[in-house]
Amino acid sequence: MRTSLPRVTALVVLAASATSVIGSIFGGSAPQTNAEALEKGWEYVTTGSTIKLAHVKTDTRLTMPQVSYGTGSQQQAVTAQGDASLTKALWRVEPLDAEERGAPVACGSRLQLINSDSDHRLHSHAAHRSPLSGNQEVSAFDGRDDGDVWTLECLKAEKLWRRETPVYLRHVDTGKYLASIPSKKYRQPISGHQEVSAGKKPDANAQWMALEGYYFSRRSPVPQ
Repeated sequence: MRTSLPRVTALVVLAASATSVIGSIFGGSAPQTNAEALEKGWEYVTTGSTIKLAHVKTDTRLTMPQVSYGTGSQQQAVTAQGDASLTKALWRVEPLDAEERGAPVACGSRLQLINSDSDHRLHSHAAHRSPLSGNQEVSAFDGRDDGDVWTLECLKAEKLWRRETPVYLRHVDTGKYLASIPSKKYRQPISGHQEVSAGKKPDANAQWMALEGYYFSRRSPVPQ
């Protein structure tokens, strides 16, 4: 029997080389811009790394709770949840442009985020509304199409995706931004999970940062 969301009417990880991973960080520390404290050579999110994305405004993690939407696409739901230890909150970073494993991901890159627990891709589509906010629905999709592609937009004058620093993820196909609104929370069967949707604006609800995870590095020079 499939578990689904009800219809809503109202409502520092280090790696020894580019081919090996040493460990991971799991914990509940609040998101903070602390990239300056990271060891040199490990400051950036890199191709092939498997990370947890923290919603900056609420200290929740992007996750796939393994329930499907009761409306819209009826694909797997994506939420923001407060338990940073969940393995379902790990996403593999795969830039679409050919890059060797361990290469820092450049700002402006087109990429896919693949859930490591299920191999579903972070997905969105203009045809369906999210059940709580009415924004564009965000789901986890077990196929592949243009709805799986996101553009990394960095803040300030960054050239590379710096860990523990806020970024935006813009959906290539529709131009909407990955977001979570703190007041939009589900009841059963995933009580307390925040809805994740795609909104029009790159505002505070759309800021995410890479925190816990498994990181690769090739120990190469980076732009100054």
